[in-house]
Amino acid sequence: MKKYISLIRASMTEGMNLFRISAKNQNKYNKVLLPIFLVLIFMGAMYSYAETLIKVLKPINMEYVVLTIFIFATSILTLIEGIYKSGNLLFNCKDDNLLLSLPISKTTVLFIRVLKFYIFELLYNSMFLLPAIIVYAIHTNPNVTYYLMSIIGLLVFPIIPIALSCVIGTIITYISSKFKGKKIVQTLVTICFLLGVLYISYNSQNLFNSISENASNINNNITTIYYPARVYIELITTFNLIEFIKFIGINLILFIIAILLIGRVYFSVNTNTKSIRKNYIKKDYKIKTLSPTKALIKKELNRFFNSPVFITNAGFGLVLFILGCILVTIKFDIIAETLIEETSITIEYIKGIMPVLLFGFISFTSFMTSITSSMISLEGKAFNILKSLPLKPYEILRAKVLTAILIMIPCILIGDIIIFIRFSFDLVSIVLSLIVSVLLPLIAETIGIIVNLKYPRMDAKNDTEVVKQSMSSAISIFIGVALIGLTLTTLFIALSIGISRNITMLGFILICIVFYLILTTILKKTCNKSFDNIVT
Repeated sequence: MKKYISLIRASMTEGMNLFRISAKNQNKYNKVLLPIFLVLIFMGAMYSYAETLIKVLKPINMEYVVLTIFIFATSILTLIEGIYKSGNLLFNCKDDNLLLSLPISKTTVLFIRVLKFYIFELLYNSMFLLPAIIVYAIHTNPNVTYYLMSIIGLLVFPIIPIALSCVIGTIITYISSKFKGKKIVQTLVTICFLLGVLYISYNSQNLFNSISENASNINNNITTIYYPARVYIELITTFNLIEFIKFIGINLILFIIAILLIGRVYFSVNTNTKSIRKNYIKKDYKIKTLSPTKALIKKELNRFFNSPVFITNAGFGLVLFILGCILVTIKFDIIAETLIEETSITIEYIKGIMPVLLFGFISFTSFMTSITSSMISLEGKAFNILKSLPLKPYEILRAKVLTAILIMIPCILIGDIIIFIRFSFDLVSIVLSLIVSVLLPLIAETIGIIVNLKYPRMDAKNDTEVVKQSMSSAISIFIGVALIGLTLTTLFIALSIGISRNITMLGFILICIVFYLILTTILKKTCNKSFDNIVT
């Protein structure tokens, strides 16, 4: 038994360290405190949503609907996230060769995989459900049964979403492994999900009012569709031992059925997906000769488009920029009236300074989309290959910056063109806006590469640790926020003191050019030493 526990502990460390902080840059206390701090911030946001919702429902004595909604919504999110995550936690894991070579049964290997998946989703669920459970307890003062059922519920609620996501994930993994588009589909789903969260947050007040008006129907529909939510609400209000046993039994039976179904095909799917990759690698290919810069850019683009978390992190801001430009063109009058309430500013004045406002929007998008802040760290142990190339470090780093620009500029130009057409920009404004659309991303990505060169994270186990939790990404965002504030302040001060629109834009561009030249000089002078000092 002891050896199996050790095996489970060892397996848990693989793929579960999303919040791991490099020991080089953090002491042992920060390695623990930072993840706790991030989780508490997220749970605080959930607590706020639950608190707002229960205050709307309390006057009509339907506080329990908060729990129904949170259970159902969390289960849906767990299902979606589980389908997305199952490919990494169940199939093609890095420790496959180790586990399959040990004198243990294949059933044990599958059990360890699913147990790891369950623990991951249990933690994920708890971040959503615990705040709602606490809010309900504060506002209703329930009896002891509520707390016992809530603890058991936290353990049971992930089972059905996990069972479904394991089955669906197994099917998707097998089918998608035959095509190149798996990661693109994952990325699109993630971006759509983030846009959905943004939309819900923007319309939260209307949503809460709608829930209040239709609370009874919403609760009836959810409890009719989703069995665990109905039984949980019944058990916390009127405990019934038979219903409780049925609740536990049905979840466990469904889970066992799912495991048995997966077990019949799991190892063949796992083996086939690996063999498919090997066969794909063995295909004949032609060697094309490219210049060093083009070859490096091609490599960086392949790396970018093969990392869903990298695409999502960079692409979300760019997609948001395009959607923002579309929204401004469609609902400009409504947005303008909201901005000028209780001020003497007119809609015509806002139209007149629209090129300057576009500058501010481009600045926000550019400085909040730091692609290069992760590019060096994502090299990992392959960074030694870059060191061995017969190229100067500056040429390699410049290729990374150019890659980021090639990713960003087309998206920014799409938004620019939409604004140009809607507000009939004159030729001067168009030219200056296009210059800024190139110049600001150059500044942002040069800052990102300088920061990543100073604070690389070469020991990360996955892309999420680099893109989301590395020091260079955090520093780049903080610098970006400061520069956004400085940009907006500079532009509006210039307009407020009577400087003309074109002079304001031209002066801003000249300042940016000087700043970019300074950044380039710093990069050239420091890159050789910093590049050589990076150890993988």
